[in-house]
Amino acid sequence: MVIDAVTIVVAILLAGLGMFVGFGRTLRFFTDGIFGFIISVVFCFAFGGLIASIGPVAEGISWLNNWLGGVWSFFATIRLATIIYYIILFLLVQLLRSLIVFGLEKLFSIDVLAMRIVNSILGAALMVVAVLILLLLVFAIFALFESSGFIQDMLVKLDGTFLKTLYVNNPIDFTQIFAAN
Repeated sequence: MVIDAVTIVVAILLAGLGMFVGFGRTLRFFTDGIFGFIISVVFCFAFGGLIASIGPVAEGISWLNNWLGGVWSFFATIRLATIIYYIILFLLVQLLRSLIVFGLEKLFSIDVLAMRIVNSILGAALMVVAVLILLLLVFAIFALFESSGFIQDMLVKLDGTFLKTLYVNNPIDFTQIFAAN
């Protein structure tokens, strides 16, 4: 089918671009700017509660909430210490993400034949995987509006293609988050 052929050509072009650009620069592209901000927010959302439940962290947040509540009861109502904790966590995640990406970019830019080969191969793989993840996110958003005419028309056009299989078997599911209670 034409759509599957276009999908394969796009994947090959993305892999070629990833090989040309390399792993380090591809990683930087997909983790800087808005992508980096989103990655940090998702990390804080997913792991912030777990980190906050660690003994010393939980005690520190509780102590600061109590102290701030003594300064002004409104601070206790809004749990200002918890807000401060998440702001600090976000900034630390941003810093750590930047340092890791910088280090990996420098590591994979070493001018040795073996590293150049590994850099190209990993760059190709990362480019294809990152775009695939973005496509899965777009499909998950489309699933929220599956009853609309636009999405229905798109699904009919995708019948029997790899993209339809990907849409139907998408592991990312936002419908439960936005389901009516």
